[in-house]
Amino acid sequence: MYDIAILGGGPGGYVAALHAAVKGAKVALVERDRVGGICVTVGCIPSKALLDSSHAYWLTTHGEDHGIHVDGARFELPKAVARKDRVVAQLVSGVEALLKGRKADLIKGEGTFVSPTQLRVGTQTVDAKAMIVATGSKVGTPPIKGLAEAKPLDNVGALALTEIPKRLIVIGGGAIGLELGTFFSEIGSDVTVLEMLPQPIAYADPEVVRLLVRSLEQRGVKVRVNAKVTEVKRSGPIVTVSAEIDGKQESFEGEHVLLGAGRVANLSGVEQAGLTTNRLGITVDDRMRTNIPGVWAIGDCIGDPRAPKLAHVASTQGEVAVDTILGEDATMNYDVAPNVVYTHPEVAQVGLTEAQAKERYGTDMKVARYNFRSSGRALALGEADGLTKIVTAGKDQRIVGVHIVGPQASELIAEATLAMRLEATVEDVVATIHAHPTLAETFREAALSAAGRPIHSAR
Repeated sequence: MYDIAILGGGPGGYVAALHAAVKGAKVALVERDRVGGICVTVGCIPSKALLDSSHAYWLTTHGEDHGIHVDGARFELPKAVARKDRVVAQLVSGVEALLKGRKADLIKGEGTFVSPTQLRVGTQTVDAKAMIVATGSKVGTPPIKGLAEAKPLDNVGALALTEIPKRLIVIGGGAIGLELGTFFSEIGSDVTVLEMLPQPIAYADPEVVRLLVRSLEQRGVKVRVNAKVTEVKRSGPIVTVSAEIDGKQESFEGEHVLLGAGRVANLSGVEQAGLTTNRLGITVDDRMRTNIPGVWAIGDCIGDPRAPKLAHVASTQGEVAVDTILGEDATMNYDVAPNVVYTHPEVAQVGLTEAQAKERYGTDMKVARYNFRSSGRALALGEADGLTKIVTAGKDQRIVGVHIVGPQASELIAEATLAMRLEATVEDVVATIHAHPTLAETFREAALSAAGRPIHSAR
């Protein structure tokens, strides 16, 4: 009898297993494929490995300003894919070694929920006092005429291509669509992104998204918004995508069409469990408890509209679920969860957008910005298309939102997240000495502007 059995070994499940094991619990982790789940094996990690490869190639072939001239440069996609696979294999083996070292049992196979205290894996049964469902998500296929017959690429297929497509059409301008669109554009594909909403990355601050789209289009990624795809047809090697854009029909041709429209909850193995669900997934409370006593759910399979489907959110939910099971007082708080899109430039945000803050705080909110074109480090990098934006509330100007577009935004957002977690004000940031020259200085410079004392900017 295990203390905790976990169904699914993605970033939610395996982190929950490691967290529980280090606290002395007897743990079983059931995974049908490789530990790490979508994120490590065919999602966040491999896509970032390829994006780093494409960025290196882009810099090599666009380095004239740096004095770099390379004749006959070429991008060998099979080698980049092989490197990506090595990175994935190293991470998977690392997680397996950690599980083994902490005496958490990794059980390979398709797990099925039998009861609140039992899973079936093939002919084996796994009994546990508590159960955590961490079955993740799967590709959501939009109901578009002819789409299935056209055999579209999903993130798995796109990451496994061995030939660079001349033309790629991406349906959906979310994180997956824009990141993979960036990758293929940088290695030579003609990329068109079709987004049905008025802006890609719908949840992000519009000002930041406008800057991103401008930068992407300068790199050759065409982004069309208000584009409702109506039909997809494949004729031999060519696929044609028809879309209604601002009331007019347009068509786009390419060798591949890629689904970048997001993912939906995967409830495989728990369909007959009696779990309460909504349109997004399994219903849980702030302690990750389901409607069935003794059963918790975490990660992409849950249906909390406040919870973004992100690896680090799933991991934190796993820790909260384990702590609750072990009798500790733990709750999930989504107010300070960073979100990153790894395009070039990157986009990162935490907290409220300007519009959300205005709705919540009215005239008590303020916004301040610092443009990367005034940053010595960004100029030295040759990547000055960027912005750091701070949203504050109250007389003390507590930071309630930070939005960054620019190089290494994924790293810069960590300071902003910590500042918000500690309920810091702009004066706290101003009083913090930042190294020079760094991109991190943009956060302090934005705080100085918010405080009405700009130094390296006009306002």
